[in-house]
Amino acid sequence: MAHIATKRYSYPMQLAILLVLAGLGFVVGGFAGFIPLLGKIDFSHLKGQSSESFLDLILKPEYANELRLMQFISTFFMFFVPAVLYSKICHNKPMQHLGFAKRPALPQLVLACIIIVFALFIVGALTELWKHIPFSPYWQQKFKAAEDAYNKQVQVMARMNGFGDFILSLAIVALLPAVFEEVIFRGALQNLLSRWTKRPILAVIITSVVFSAFHGSYDGFLPRAVLGFVLGWLFYRTGNLWISVAAHFFNNAIGITTLYFYSRQGKGADLEKLNDSYPIWLGIVGVIAVTMLLYVFDIISKKDIDRPGEEIPLPGYINPNNPFENNDDIHTEHHQNLL
Repeated sequence: MAHIATKRYSYPMQLAILLVLAGLGFVVGGFAGFIPLLGKIDFSHLKGQSSESFLDLILKPEYANELRLMQFISTFFMFFVPAVLYSKICHNKPMQHLGFAKRPALPQLVLACIIIVFALFIVGALTELWKHIPFSPYWQQKFKAAEDAYNKQVQVMARMNGFGDFILSLAIVALLPAVFEEVIFRGALQNLLSRWTKRPILAVIITSVVFSAFHGSYDGFLPRAVLGFVLGWLFYRTGNLWISVAAHFFNNAIGITTLYFYSRQGKGADLEKLNDSYPIWLGIVGVIAVTMLLYVFDIISKKDIDRPGEEIPLPGYINPNNPFENNDDIHTEHHQNLL
């Protein structure tokens, strides 16, 4: 979908603004996220201790609700606030620019969720394939340590002792991250790269890699990059962020719901239940199905496809750096209008 922008800043400057705001958001979110734990944990004796000791201190089942709130606060400042501020600084209609332009059609939402289901076949096959990549023992140890830390954090936040915890987890662990992450990765970063490079598919690929790397899950890097690509494609073909948010939430909700049904009172959620791996042939089936479904998605969304990656300047504004404009014609038309 084309994007209305003021073009007050060059593309490199827009990226710099986004990165600076994201960096500030990371710092603010890192500190603000600990507010729910203040008064519950004594951090004073952690001076000089290792990061493992710190994680062991805060990642306890009794702090599950505080960690969920910590997740909300930190991701709000790390993702949502920088993206919205960037859009306000650089664009005339910030929320429209980020993709909150209109309500998605119900067929689009339903089809996006079906696409996610078949994409999980690809994810499972890639998970199986990843196991056979011959990493050195050193890197295997590094990956395992990082993955264990990531899983431990998710396991505590996804701990559910009842239906109320399930609903809370859906909201804080599934919905809000979907909104915040889609705003900065698809609405801001992919959107910017698409307009800058004039190669929307390249922008989708780059953003999906950054999206996956940011999660810090090494074993899940490739599968998450594939999911990021699917989410990016849905946004690329419509410019409607609500669709990728819905698909992202649906994917997260599948995981939370699976954990809930495997959970019991007083027992932690077993993340191994989410690490399903599928044979390669099923992954191929998933690739075929997702490709066909994305084609159908294009058909039902054709009214929304408006030269993705292009930009519409403000009325009367002449942008010499926009290759989609014929500036000589614009000058002539503008002069005639004045006459």
